[in-house]
Amino acid sequence: MRPPVADGDRLVRLLLLVGAVLALGLLGSAATIIVVLSFVFMLAFHELGHYLAARWTGMQVTEFFIGFGPRLWSVQRGETEYGIKAIPAGAYVRITGMSNLESVDPVDEHRTYRAQTYPRRMAVALAGSATHFLVAVALLATLMGMVGRPDPLSWTVSEVVAGSTADEMGVQPGDRILSVAGVETPGFDAFGRVVRVVPSHTVDVVVERNGILSEHTVVMGERPTPVGTMEGFFGIGAEYPLTTVGPAEAVTGALGQFVDLLFISVEGLARFFTPGGLAGFVGGAVDSSGPDTGIAVASGTPEDARMLSIYGVARLGGVALETGLANYLWFLILVNVFVGVFNLVPLLPLDGGHVAIATYERLRSRGGRRYTADAAKLIPLTWAVVTLLVGVALIALYRDIVDLPDFG
Repeated sequence: MRPPVADGDRLVRLLLLVGAVLALGLLGSAATIIVVLSFVFMLAFHELGHYLAARWTGMQVTEFFIGFGPRLWSVQRGETEYGIKAIPAGAYVRITGMSNLESVDPVDEHRTYRAQTYPRRMAVALAGSATHFLVAVALLATLMGMVGRPDPLSWTVSEVVAGSTADEMGVQPGDRILSVAGVETPGFDAFGRVVRVVPSHTVDVVVERNGILSEHTVVMGERPTPVGTMEGFFGIGAEYPLTTVGPAEAVTGALGQFVDLLFISVEGLARFFTPGGLAGFVGGAVDSSGPDTGIAVASGTPEDARMLSIYGVARLGGVALETGLANYLWFLILVNVFVGVFNLVPLLPLDGGHVAIATYERLRSRGGRRYTADAAKLIPLTWAVVTLLVGVALIALYRDIVDLPDFG
């Protein structure tokens, strides 16, 4: 047991915490505070996943704190100390025996993480990312059930490119393109497929505006493709009306959307952590006009996207919140999916590192004899990973301070 914090010292720390929150509000906005608190709760929920899995599998959990630094408040319940610390930068849970380097009382050895079976260790290691994925699916289902999801078969024109075939034809936002060259276009993808194969052809286009149909004969525009050929170009963007769905369809739709976002996050991470991706990211800190490859959202073209620091993500979240609750929920969905995937990268100190070690030990175990990896050999690699992550975070922060993307 640690000695209790003196009342006066506790009050000072509490005032410092309140002052930090107020300063954040003055330097940023109420939206910024909400975004930061959302991150704190998100990370606390991540640790709650580890905590519940550890308790469920019989492991010893000695601490569960929200925040870092000096203690503001804590209470002992059984073998676990719960509390709040002064710096609201996340949360942590302390599970006994996470590696064979930790010294543990022999009496408690059977309850350590390292002494558990492979399925139990996997459950604890994966529980953190699982909470992010559950939150993402729940928010997606909420959006689809309460706000709606885009109906791909009810698309309308959202914008018209100046000087394009659509502009010359008089197409306006809100119009529906029903057919091109006699081929019905119920979806925007079907419309694009038809347009691309008729460059410079004279075709009939049927347009619906306010329930009235009109037919136009036009010469389809064209543009070059990356391989040097020409394809048709009409010159419109599409928007899709939102349609609410029932609970069952909301859940199934959320799962499908979640899988898509999962693959996008994995692809983004793989693209960023390559020599070319890292070189472009670091080079962008020297020359902001240079090429870049990133994994965080930003406005503009795909070439503008790059890794954002926690400062940049907070600013992006503030913009999303100011434009509406639905946009902010989408922001939280994207963040949760990305954080969940990132934590599964198979390197320590990330959760994926524990997954990799447990799996490696499982594969090396033979004939009922359990193999135990030497954690000491992984220390240099772990420090290299930490150094890389800190370096990326500092460069991202520098870039966001001197050249924060325009989030619109």
